[in-house]
Amino acid sequence: MTDTHTVGVRTMREDDLPAADRLRAIAGWNQMPADWLRVLRYQPEGCFVATIGEAVMGTVTTTSYPHNVSSGDFRPLGWIGMMLVHPDQRRKGIASALMQRAVKHLNDSGVDCIKLDATPVGEPVYARLGFQREWSFNRWQKSSEESPAVVPSPDTGSMASSLDLAAFGVDRGVWLNMLAKDSTVIVNEHGFGMLRTGQIASYLGPITADGPEAAGEIADLLLKEVPGPIIWDLPSPNAAGEQLARERGFEPVRDLTRMWMGEYLVAPELKYQFGLSDPGTG
Repeated sequence: MTDTHTVGVRTMREDDLPAADRLRAIAGWNQMPADWLRVLRYQPEGCFVATIGEAVMGTVTTTSYPHNVSSGDFRPLGWIGMMLVHPDQRRKGIASALMQRAVKHLNDSGVDCIKLDATPVGEPVYARLGFQREWSFNRWQKSSEESPAVVPSPDTGSMASSLDLAAFGVDRGVWLNMLAKDSTVIVNEHGFGMLRTGQIASYLGPITADGPEAAGEIADLLLKEVPGPIIWDLPSPNAAGEQLARERGFEPVRDLTRMWMGEYLVAPELKYQFGLSDPGTG
């Protein structure tokens, strides 16, 4: 590793993923290699790495909704995630260069509203770039001495629905169907939920439901006989969702903030959101 090389930013390739995942491991994040591969294959032109020489020293991903909508109904919403910089290479402008590239890519793609999820440390940094606070959310965790569960991935039908369109604000059906392939999924007439494998803990979410009773039933089916720790990210404005987590033995362990920038805010209906899909993709 050397400091004498110029920092470059280029499009991420699949052969960059082992190096990207090493940065994820240093940060202690929960994503699996499958999570990297999914976001890259969903939007290969919108994921970037920062390099010094040939070494990958930073990453950022973007995810746009909707994606390849056949109806032509385009309500653009973009997401920025997986912002990682090697600890030895911080304060050298790498994060700024990656953010600039990600925002430019989304703007050039016609996205008028960009969102991200910020830690308390990251929130003032993103605020200086023009991001505004939308709402806060908590990461809830159910601890266990067991190892994280390996969650089976059954075949599922389409996740697209008018309920999720209202809950999230835009059509994310294509993304949800990709996510479902790596998850255990419960779908019924009142909503759906997913549970998938993580490095540190199994991840519960997204859960979209028409009320807390339905959300609780979906969560209970997914949580049944799952060993190991479990993470559940819940929007704080949905107090009923947070109560569901408390009743099932979860405790808040981390505060985050959803932020946005752009010409207008794509607003969700949080009363239907009982679990996020991932801080990196919403």
